[in-house]
Amino acid sequence: MRKILFLTIGDISKIATMKRALGMANPMQKLGWDVSIIAMDCEENRRRISRECNSTIKINYYKDTSALNESKDKTAIVNQLKPDFIYICSYSIRNRIIKNLLTSCKPRLLVEYSELISSINGISKARRWMHYYLEIKSIFYSDGLVCASQYLNKYFKIKSTFFGKKKLPILYSSYGYNKDIIDQPKKIFPTLKEKYNKIIILVYMGTMAKNYGLFTMLKAMLIISKSNKNVKLLLLGIGKDMLEAKEFVSVNNLHNYVEFLGYVPEDDISSYLELADMFISPLNNTIQDWARCPSKIYMYLPFNKPILTCEIGEAKEIFKDEGYYFDNMKPETLSGLIEKTMDKKIIHQEVDIFQHAWTKRAEKLDSWLTANFT
Repeated sequence: MRKILFLTIGDISKIATMKRALGMANPMQKLGWDVSIIAMDCEENRRRISRECNSTIKINYYKDTSALNESKDKTAIVNQLKPDFIYICSYSIRNRIIKNLLTSCKPRLLVEYSELISSINGISKARRWMHYYLEIKSIFYSDGLVCASQYLNKYFKIKSTFFGKKKLPILYSSYGYNKDIIDQPKKIFPTLKEKYNKIIILVYMGTMAKNYGLFTMLKAMLIISKSNKNVKLLLLGIGKDMLEAKEFVSVNNLHNYVEFLGYVPEDDISSYLELADMFISPLNNTIQDWARCPSKIYMYLPFNKPILTCEIGEAKEIFKDEGYYFDNMKPETLSGLIEKTMDKKIIHQEVDIFQHAWTKRAEKLDSWLTANFT
């Protein structure tokens, strides 16, 4: 039996790259793999892992420590488990295996990218250069790359060719959704249905930040409020611009149109997604958003509701020319789209949602590993 180990980093509530490991663990096991996960020991990780992974998945917890010690601790676990493949969910100084300390096995190392941190303008130049260095280093460090967006797929093919590793295997594999989690009982849905009776519900789930389209959504709701539409935007999540956003709602008397729900427990999220009439997923025309994989869209897909998004990156890959698109720099395009959708002037586009399940992503990874490493 082939062995694969998912190497993860941090608390999943703060660093979301563990989603890949949790989503693919069970499907990979069903495909005949011996699956292990290395994860930081914290309450949220233990809760999510126990909820999403079979009891037969081997979980190995490490204590939060310095970057070097974390890397050493993970390498020690690898020496014990002797996997054939190590899937590094996010390559960094902390989240790596020290090759010269591998004494009992020589696993193939796979590095995944779900975003391009070197392209993010909101962080310091020094940090961006450090991440660019890691991007290039990973081309030589890994035996294969997995890219969660088409932009990243093309980017690393160009970089690997430029640096003389033209034959480096690269797999394009975006995020997915977990059908078992979607199908779990929606405990608070009846209560929500009664509370928001006869109101059109828009749901945004994510970080409360300007560069994530927070104020585009608020300004769109301000426009809609002028026509007294019976609609409300529910904002699920927290973030640095939340207080400013609440002030905007207060000043513009939007309390009947916008509600901040803050952090919503994982067990309650599916109830809110079931309640929604529409989802909103803003994207900017920046390298950052072309490169990143918007994981929330994949959570929205199985609920078969209109997803209002932007003609950027992976959203464009999913919906092609049939998407509900708006310009994140122009709130009026979002408000107009909301009103058209409410008035049913737009018919929901056809998307084969089952092609975006984690089971499909696992099948693709399995085939790719067999084709390139046997």
